[in-house]
Amino acid sequence: MVIKICKNYSKANKFAKKLTLNFPNAEIKIKSCIRMCKYCKSQPTANIDGIKTKKKSIKKFIRVLKEENKD
Repeated sequence: MVIKICKNYSKANKFAKKLTLNFPNAEIKIKSCIRMCKYCKSQPTANIDGIKTKKKSIKKFIRVLKEENKD
């Protein structure tokens, strides 16, 4: 799984650390832009294997990603 995070998100480093702890096999990259400029500054957004995803909080983002990963 490849997860790309926008560096413009204010908590990008914290987000990357939490993703690394929860998904140790995932390849996590902090990019300069993931083409979600309206959302990436204020909430966790990522491009996961080519699919753009956003949630209200890091906790919700990880919870949903874990549920999708179980299937």
